[in-house]
Amino acid sequence: MTSSEWLLLIFSLVLGFQALLVSLFAKTVNTRRGEKRSWKNNPQKHWPSTEVILCIRGEDPTLPKMLDALANQKYLGSWRLQVVVDSTSDPSWKVIQNFASSKTDNHPTWEEVNLQPLKTIPKRGSLKCASLLQAFDSLHHSSEIIAVIDADAVVNTNWLESIVEACFQPGIGAVSGNRWFIPSNGTLMGWSRSVWNAGAVVLMTLLEIPWGGSLAVRRKVIDEGDWKDLLRHGLCEDTGLLGPLKQLGLSYQFRPELLIVDNDDDITLPQLTRWLTRQLLTARLHHPGWPLVAMHGIGSMTILLAGILKGAWATVIAYELGCVGLLIWIERIAMERKPISLQWWAIALIPGQLLNGFATIAACTIKKVEWRDVIYRVTKRPKGVEIMGLQALNVEGLTSTDSNSFG
Repeated sequence: MTSSEWLLLIFSLVLGFQALLVSLFAKTVNTRRGEKRSWKNNPQKHWPSTEVILCIRGEDPTLPKMLDALANQKYLGSWRLQVVVDSTSDPSWKVIQNFASSKTDNHPTWEEVNLQPLKTIPKRGSLKCASLLQAFDSLHHSSEIIAVIDADAVVNTNWLESIVEACFQPGIGAVSGNRWFIPSNGTLMGWSRSVWNAGAVVLMTLLEIPWGGSLAVRRKVIDEGDWKDLLRHGLCEDTGLLGPLKQLGLSYQFRPELLIVDNDDDITLPQLTRWLTRQLLTARLHHPGWPLVAMHGIGSMTILLAGILKGAWATVIAYELGCVGLLIWIERIAMERKPISLQWWAIALIPGQLLNGFATIAACTIKKVEWRDVIYRVTKRPKGVEIMGLQALNVEGLTSTDSNSFG
């Protein structure tokens, strides 16, 4: 075979493998939707007492909308909102204070709001994990389901009911959704992130990688499992959750009804590169499926560059058209609608693939990572602890470009 024929074969095999992954994703999503229609264990007579935790650093533009959505949740059981902010000097502190005060007379559906600053800045682990640990220490004794939500996750009014009902099913210890980016202003970097995220939704579903932006766990996972130990040394709260769940004989499920649309596209190339690298780093540090994630990212970029350098434009164009078709298929599966992003999938596809590859390489080698103006150094634990077949890693906070945020 000539080099061109070999290249065509490789492109065909890669595209076929990606199509297989999307097929498995479609099967999983359809199964989940079918399960929901046939659930018998429905908490209609007893909606469990629930607590929603929101950890904040900085003022997200969507924070008021997100808080308003929480205040109007149509949940029939009792629930409480617990908010942990980096410090009282954080710009979000007054926003939340004012919002809670203004809602007092408008009958929000929560029973109580507990707003507190982060009391202790950890030497190890991230600020997000430290905030969660502090919130766990303040949980109400009656709370059975604990939900975690991000400040940029603007949910619908049925979100809490949906996430609690899913987590209430037998054998389930945690459920989460995912995000789906539809950039409002149509920027190239915004849609490049959307391309990456569409593929990430598929891999995260198949490899069972939870997303902490819309996550719920049973109280037992916090009180009896090793999750809190992982949080004391980890970068994120979600990716490493499978180990503690399996220890308790519980499982995790991705729930398609919990997908959240994100319209943000205010992101530059350097910001997107750092964001992608951090997303991938969490998989490297905390999930056994990282080798498959890395192979997908680096492999897709490598064959694309090989085709371009060889000048095999017909093969490259055919491959890219196939990838656009897969993106349309993913959108149809995830959002249950006719695709609306065809032209943007085509425009942003190559930038998204290349950025994914470069960010994957960076995640393999990176020693420091920036998250919300805080720089974390990744270090191995002195005595090394095995979790899910991987050596446990620490993330040690170093510096912040905004010292006031630490209080």
